[in-house]
This record gives sequence, C-alpha cells and structure tokens, in this order.
Amino acid sequence: MKLGKKTILAVVTLSTAFTTAFAIPSNAAEVGSLNSNSTVQFEVQDGSVTNPPVNPLDPNKPVDPGTTDPGTSGPLSIDYVSSFDFGTQVISGETQTYNAKLDSMTVDGTATDVPNNVQVTDNRGSNSGWELTVAQNGQLQDGTARALEGAEVKINNATAVTRSDSTITAPTVASSITLNPDGTSAMVMNAEADQGMGHWVDNFGADNTEAADAVTLTVPGATAKYADSAYETTLTWTLSDTPA
Repeated sequence: MKLGKKTILAVVTLSTAFTTAFAIPSNAAEVGSLNSNSTVQFEVQDGSVTNPPVNPLDPNKPVDPGTTDPGTSGPLSIDYVSSFDFGTQVISGETQTYNAKLDSMTVDGTATDVPNNVQVTDNRGSNSGWELTVAQNGQLQDGTARALEGAEVKINNATAVTRSDSTITAPTVASSITLNPDGTSAMVMNAEADQGMGHWVDNFGADNTEAADAVTLTVPGATAKYADSAYETTLTWTLSDTPA
C-alpha cells in the first residue's frame, strides 16, 4: 500500500520539530552565580598526648625507639633523646677520646643503627618559636662517687631535619657543644618566630658515617681510673616556649 503525500509530509514535519527541540545552544548565557563557604578551625593538642619519635635518617617514618622512657607531653614537646654510651675502654695513662656508640631504633621491625639525636615537636599553633638546651649534672662518677676528673663530653656535627614535604624554616642548631660538669646550660636548637613548627630531629651527624665520631668523651691521661667501675652522669634537656 502506498503512502499518500499528506502522510509523508507529516512524518518529515515531526522529525524536524524533534531535532529543533533537543538542539544544544552553542553559546550559553550566564544568568547568575552564588558563593558557598569552606571553613576549618584548629585547636591546641591535648596536653596529655605524647608525640611519637621518627626515624632520624627518614623523618617521614615513625619508629620504635626501644626505650621505656616516653617523651614529654603536650603540643610543645621533647619527643626523644639518645643516651650516650661510650662502651668499655682499656685504662690508659695517655689522654684518650672515645666515641659514643650509635643509637639503635626499630625501623620496620628491624633494629637499626641511627645517629644519636634529640627530637622536638611544636604543634602549638602560635608559631612563636622555642629553645632547647642541655646541661650536664656533674662529672662522671662511679658507684663510690669517685669522679672522672677532667673528662669532657662534646657533641658535634649537628644537623636539623624534618619531613621531606615541609617548607618550614629550620631552627638554628649548635654545630658544636662542649658540656660543662658544673651544670651550665648550652643551646642545642633555637627556633625564632615562624621557625621550627612541626617535628624536628637534631641529628648528631648527618648520616651514620658522620655520626660515628660526633659525640665524644675525652679523658685526661692523668685522671685516676678504677677498673671494673662504671662511670656515669645525667644530662638534662630543657625545652622553653620562647626563643633565646
């Protein structure tokens, strides 16, 4: 059966109308705009929280420091400090300098040698700076209070490091510290305003090679030394909330 001309014309007309109704404008005109808000607010860290130490050679990674001594708590804190172990030495009548052993931390489940170090976190949000000092609390002594007269502890080759993605200005570090047994404090790190925010590690030696002789104990040859005696003292590391 043939379609009449009127029917054909009707189909063509419907197709044209359909196409026109769904055509996409080539140049849309803006009819208005409206702004919305994105907000965030910060508060100071809970004062009871302690900040975990990090790997001194890769501050992006947390570690198990292998010690039961926690760091101080709060938003401005000392998170970790190495103890200096000068080992067992043969008695000598000559002046000798002994190197502290490298520190050991558990990195990815494995005990790993790292430079001796001290770590500080500033999460206060004031960006006002801080200072870290150290003092030696008397001369090294054995169990009967016999002092290792004239012995001198030195810290050298200090390097401040932080996370690789940080753009914060580093604190100033003391490149060389000679500890005084009389308890006089010495500056270790000093952060001026807008410096030292976040987590900072002061490595005594940039790597294990440099760290091998970064912390030393010098004992005069004339100093009396007693066999089978362990000599020790303590160091006090003090963090202040204002720079020097």
